[in-house]
Amino acid sequence: MLRVERFINELMSSNCFIVWDDVALRCIIIDPASEKSLREIEFIEMHGLLVDYIILTHEHTDHSWGVNSLLEKYQTVQVVCSDFCKQSLSKESRAYFQLYYDDPNYDFCVARVDITIEELNWYLNWCGHVISFINTPGHSKGSVCFSIEEMLFGGDTLMPYKPFIKKKNGGSKEEFSDSLRKIQSIFKSNTIVYPGHGDVSKLKDCIYQ
Repeated sequence: MLRVERFINELMSSNCFIVWDDVALRCIIIDPASEKSLREIEFIEMHGLLVDYIILTHEHTDHSWGVNSLLEKYQTVQVVCSDFCKQSLSKESRAYFQLYYDDPNYDFCVARVDITIEELNWYLNWCGHVISFINTPGHSKGSVCFSIEEMLFGGDTLMPYKPFIKKKNGGSKEEFSDSLRKIQSIFKSNTIVYPGHGDVSKLKDCIYQ
């Protein structure tokens, strides 16, 4: 059986999720963005979990700041994201830390990305579960959502309030609307969404034009 634990990240109060198989005792981590990932590591160790993947829903630093601390702790873990996200990660951090961190000279970049979603052909088989990725540009060019069993992980595309879309940060209202239509054509309105910010909600409560 799959279980999910939510953590509130330090930077801009985004969400990190750990999804684990309580029989295989293996897990994936989604959007870790607390610098040291201390709570996530404590949880993983307490439950005796093996970490297989870190999945990033998009390239913004408030969804990736904790990646390097996890890579240092779990050296066999593989980082997965879209190709555009991979190419953009090194360009994203400075503006965030100038606004939200007490050291204006601090810089950060995700140490590595091991697999792009395009290389996986938009599917990942994990512990007998199929993770299905969906390209959802709009909030950013590299944004993706993905489903596993009955759960939909929405990043900053699906949230229980109006999303932030800024053109100079790779945002596009037109692409965002197209992505929402795509999501609505695939998933039922009562699908449970695990969003990039805010509480777990139903899909019908996460659709904002």
